[in-house]
Amino acid sequence: MSTLFGVNVPYLRGEYGHDLAENGRFPTWPCRFDPMHAYRPLIEARRMGFSAVRMWLCENAEGLKVDERGRIEGVSERLLESVRVVQEAAELHGLYLYFCLLDGNAWPREGDPISRSILAEADQAARFAERVVAELARVLDPARTLALEIVNEPETSTAACIDDPAIEPIAWEDIGRAIRLSGQAARAERELAITSGTMHVFLPELWRAGAELSAVDVHVYHPDGGLPSREDLARYVGDDAILELPLIGGELGIPKDPGPKEPASLTNYLHNAPRLGYTAAFLWQLEGDLIDKGEPARPRTWLGDQVATTLDQVRRGRLSPDRPDPR
Repeated sequence: MSTLFGVNVPYLRGEYGHDLAENGRFPTWPCRFDPMHAYRPLIEARRMGFSAVRMWLCENAEGLKVDERGRIEGVSERLLESVRVVQEAAELHGLYLYFCLLDGNAWPREGDPISRSILAEADQAARFAERVVAELARVLDPARTLALEIVNEPETSTAACIDDPAIEPIAWEDIGRAIRLSGQAARAERELAITSGTMHVFLPELWRAGAELSAVDVHVYHPDGGLPSREDLARYVGDDAILELPLIGGELGIPKDPGPKEPASLTNYLHNAPRLGYTAAFLWQLEGDLIDKGEPARPRTWLGDQVATTLDQVRRGRLSPDRPDPR
């Protein structure tokens, strides 16, 4: 089976937490969503040679309706409509979508108590599953959806990554419960693969948390574009079940920390992912790295040109890709 190559467009125009819908935590934040905001990066991704896009939906509690006590009541109709528009754009341009709901970084970095309560509290996790995830799943087109990611990098909300004593970490078993409940709610509505993307070093903790994932999503930031194989991950986790599951590289990038590295090494992922049997590989990220979003015409960056050329070369060396089925 061929690897599906994709790119991250996590939030449009850099508007974290308010690009697709209003954010109840910040009533003064504008939501400037317009169909053109969604169509343009998808068209750019397709023209560059990608076949899929990964996008975030509820990061920092975006689009979530809560009562005065912070209890989940439902999902914004504006978010549902934005998802419909994004799907329409994807269908028109032959792209598959990988939607992500929550962002694990929202609690330690943004101080988001709503995201924290979903991951940490059983009743809030159940309300999120029933009143948000199920509603969103009904809108999703299974033929256009690669998978549904419940939480991006949940490890960032755990003691493994939090070193500030003022920020209370969340237990892995609670995170696993939240993912499991949301996955069950989504599957009850649509035949969807359920994931939670994590840096590969935290995969054992996520795997043991009872999340009931149907595909593996690892995030890798390697200076030379190196990737762990499915066999590597199975040995690392200690579970041969991983050998039979679809494998997604949800975020594949170059480290941002100082040190010697070659940006063009990003293209190595495009060679390594098929060689190692990845179902899908998503580079980080379109806007800023591959497209110059500061220019009105949004030309490709030098790195964007390198990626487009490599995608063309890789594809010329193999059959036209079939749609991978991670379910």
